[in-house]
Amino acid sequence: MKKYIKLLVLLGTFVPTIAYAKQVFTPQDPAWTFTGQAVTVEEIDGIQGIKIGRGQAILNDVLFENGSIEFKMYMPQERAFAYLYFRGENEQEYEEIYLRTHKSKAPDALQYAPVFQSMAAWQLYHGEKGTAAASFPANKWVPIKVTLNGSTLQVWVGDMQQPAMTIDRMGREPKAGWIGFRGFVPRTSDAPFSAYFSAITISPSAATSEVTYNAKSTLPSGQITQWRVSPAFATEPGPIEVIPSKIKNAKWIEPIMQPDGSFELLRSVEVPGDMRNWAAVAKVALHSNEAQTCKLLMGFSDRITLSLNNTILVYQDASYRFDKPRRQGLMHQEQLLVYLPLKKGKNELQAVIADNFGGWGLMGRLDQCDGIEIR
Repeated sequence: MKKYIKLLVLLGTFVPTIAYAKQVFTPQDPAWTFTGQAVTVEEIDGIQGIKIGRGQAILNDVLFENGSIEFKMYMPQERAFAYLYFRGENEQEYEEIYLRTHKSKAPDALQYAPVFQSMAAWQLYHGEKGTAAASFPANKWVPIKVTLNGSTLQVWVGDMQQPAMTIDRMGREPKAGWIGFRGFVPRTSDAPFSAYFSAITISPSAATSEVTYNAKSTLPSGQITQWRVSPAFATEPGPIEVIPSKIKNAKWIEPIMQPDGSFELLRSVEVPGDMRNWAAVAKVALHSNEAQTCKLLMGFSDRITLSLNNTILVYQDASYRFDKPRRQGLMHQEQLLVYLPLKKGKNELQAVIADNFGGWGLMGRLDQCDGIEIR
């Protein structure tokens, strides 16, 4: 039976009242479930902590939605990643923040990302949506405080008076779920561990902010929101010139749009677990009252094959690379500029979006176009 931090107490026959209980979890607490490599309880610098190399420490029996999560973290100076998971619905659906331990003071030292189908969409969440600078010294215990208030996330690092990160609208709708920690040391790193975690304190509270999930109300003129998207299919890196016939005849969907006019395919399109590289097709009809050339601004992750009226216009690969050359693969609205030679009447715009890591998304906006109806 799950242990709810948010306890429901019935006062009278029909009127429920919610009581909140603060809980402290030591590294030795039996509530933890350790998985992965090199996850142990050890002492460092005089404090017992959960030491994680490449693994996880999960509080499966705790459901938490709003309030604060506080803990101390001890990080190496070498390249590693230290995660907090929260609002976990299952092993595949949750949210996370993580510290890039080697990037203290860098603009992306802190990262927030929603996770869909076990894959974090960090390439779609950067800047105000997902990254922030923070200073955290190596080889020293550093206090971390995370607050969740409806759709708002704030993170404090060290003894700062103001939060290092504020995300006004997280990627998933608020829902109570499990929490946990993860550590990851890349194989190219000399880090002896990813992080130690200790003094974990969870303090639930009621949400005081709400967000209306209405993506289309604040979009700029020309933003394309009428996409229809195919099921996923297996593919290989490179341009996708032929769409499988079974995909053409399958059921297509309207994706869930986000406030910036983007959509995350993993939110709506299921990817079978045996696919290493996958793709989906997004289509929209552009009805023009005359023949004209229109500017199209596209954001995508990771690879796009763009066609107009069955003619491929461009292929571009923006997937992540650690080096040779270094490339983050971050999606943004002006990532790709294409001039569309529209004919009078109906034009079919098709984007084949392929991915295998870091976030799978698309956004498009027409610019300097008149007499266009998007369907």
